[in-house]
Amino acid sequence: MFINFKLLLNVILLFSLGLPVFSFEPSGGVLMLDGEDDYAILPFAEHGYIFSKNTNEFTAEIWFYPKSGPEPTEAHIILSQQIVFGLTGNEDRCRGRLGKKDQVCSYGLAYLEGAEVFGVTGINAVIKTDQWNYLAVIFKHGTFHLVYNDQIVRGGKKDFMNVVASDLRVPNRFKDFFVGGYAEDRLAMVRGQVFRKTYFHGAIDAIRFSSIARYDLPAERGTSPFDPPHRFFPDAHTLAFWDFNDEEGVDHFQDESGNGKTLIGMNGAITIGGTGVNLEREPEDGFEIRPDTSLTTTWGQMKSEAF
Repeated sequence: MFINFKLLLNVILLFSLGLPVFSFEPSGGVLMLDGEDDYAILPFAEHGYIFSKNTNEFTAEIWFYPKSGPEPTEAHIILSQQIVFGLTGNEDRCRGRLGKKDQVCSYGLAYLEGAEVFGVTGINAVIKTDQWNYLAVIFKHGTFHLVYNDQIVRGGKKDFMNVVASDLRVPNRFKDFFVGGYAEDRLAMVRGQVFRKTYFHGAIDAIRFSSIARYDLPAERGTSPFDPPHRFFPDAHTLAFWDFNDEEGVDHFQDESGNGKTLIGMNGAITIGGTGVNLEREPEDGFEIRPDTSLTTTWGQMKSEAF
């Protein structure tokens, strides 16, 4: 019995050592958001929607670092337009799965439409604050997928909701593409409860929108393992791509897809750790970047002090 038990322990140890550990280290700059009033915007009047009217497969993905989670009656906006990523402190949204203080309920949803029905579909998942997280919404063959870190959730097929919405039924001031919050407060009703849409607190490393369903998608409904891409690159299917590797401290963020969708930072939303990494910061900003400081050291300072 002792030998069998020892053998079992060895097998468990070897198996655990062989399991992949989810981790991520950013490359280049990030968009820093204080969670109070700053955000970035892509004006609808100038750029329209990112996805065209008849898009029936797509991928929207993001790497982000939430410093804090929202209150139970709040929802932090990570990005919003035809695709929405956000965080909520409401445990009901994740069906009571929030078990630790550093856990928060994330959600990804898309505005979809069909011949007769117009609506929203989405999935919720538990993630952690104070670490880098990956979120993606993928849609193909009438099937919605949410990816959170190293897991992918396949929803049920909804034939009646089969293309991205061409005209969102929201006020014109909310048709702009927002990153990190809205230009003004907004209330929303979810399952009979009123939520205040608020600002995201943390960092964003990269955002990419694609006109195809990227990655290998599971054939069956439910949750499956997923290997998230640690770097995004533009290609012929890229509609918009921001990596925030712009010059340190700027508030205009270039679209690396080549489609000219420049994001504009508002109320102090700027890049940190970009090409001007030798820019010194004032002490009250929480950290300081000196001319002889490497990117690795900068990331360490940002995580331990600015966050």
